[in-house]
Amino acid sequence: MNDGTMTRKQFAAVIFVALLSPLMRLEPRLSALLAGRGAFLCVIPAFFILWLLAALTGSFCRHMRPGEGMGELLMRWLGPVLGRTVLLIFAGWFLFYAGFILRSGAERLVATVYPSSGVEPFVFTLLGMCLLTSLGTLRAAGRAAVILQAILLGVLGIVFVFSLPNVSLDNLLPLTETDGLSVLLGAWPMVTVGGVAACFIFLSGYVEKTDRPVKWAMPHLALYLAVAGLLCAVVTATFGPRLTAQLSFPFFVMIRDVSILGLAQRIEAVVIALWVFTDFVLCLLLLRCAYEALRPALCLSPAEGRPMFALRRGRWLLLAEGGVVLLCSYVTAPSANDLLLWSDRLIPLISNSLIYGGLSLLWLVTIPKRRREKKAAGNNK
Repeated sequence: MNDGTMTRKQFAAVIFVALLSPLMRLEPRLSALLAGRGAFLCVIPAFFILWLLAALTGSFCRHMRPGEGMGELLMRWLGPVLGRTVLLIFAGWFLFYAGFILRSGAERLVATVYPSSGVEPFVFTLLGMCLLTSLGTLRAAGRAAVILQAILLGVLGIVFVFSLPNVSLDNLLPLTETDGLSVLLGAWPMVTVGGVAACFIFLSGYVEKTDRPVKWAMPHLALYLAVAGLLCAVVTATFGPRLTAQLSFPFFVMIRDVSILGLAQRIEAVVIALWVFTDFVLCLLLLRCAYEALRPALCLSPAEGRPMFALRRGRWLLLAEGGVVLLCSYVTAPSANDLLLWSDRLIPLISNSLIYGGLSLLWLVTIPKRRREKKAAGNNK
């Protein structure tokens, strides 16, 4: 096992913090657009789909050897040619998605706090922080994420409680039969965001192994869906489904009306600033996922176990990844309209195709290899 191994608690915390970044970008706006006043009920169908995804990723994890991640597993199952091709596709997606997250996070800051500023200072600053941290250990990021998760959950709880005076149940009830049917479609954004967690299977070599990955994932899945459901319920009850669907960042708009001992403006600035850390954690994990996908494909050494600023034996690749991410941050969304198109349609479509479609396909095509490994293991007993 790697010396930089994260505990399961740290791994869960770092995933949860990372998921808050796309969650706040898509929700509750898209669920309100698709499901109307029944947006908060979308967590029910989302749970069953994400449970199936957890079972799928758990099946991959059970076949990993000690210290092995998804990259090594795919190379072992698919062989050098197909394995490298698949890993290059996943690595390219991780870097492209990281560039988009940088850009969308910077746009959110500009839109909500610094309307007279450009996005470039925020993109460069956040990317520099991600690159510096990526040269360290994931375990350090995991320890920080445990603290950050507690802070963010506390902030969410405070915001939800003090938003209750502005809530109107008429915006949520009564539900019609049409609302009930649209809940299935409204679960799509929650499923999309939850699916991002499957990307981090590439970091499994740095995490404590468990014999029951699905059982371990269930309480953390419940926490994610509870936050998503409360977010949809409180914001939709505050603005109504129609206005919620029209606002770019409805949660952050709602904060402006939250008054805590007369400190409304300060609370708004603090909450928005805290959410920068969710973008930071997600980009950091994506950089490391890309490295863990490229490392077995290029026959490089693990990123950890060396001095922080040592760039030999493949660690230079992390800096090269930073250049690709920076380029992608400019390619994805040159305008606000392009950003909305990428955020609502293209990014979710690509992500779901790779995560739900790609992982399912990989599981099917590797059935013969798994059977041979199981038979060989039985003969060796």
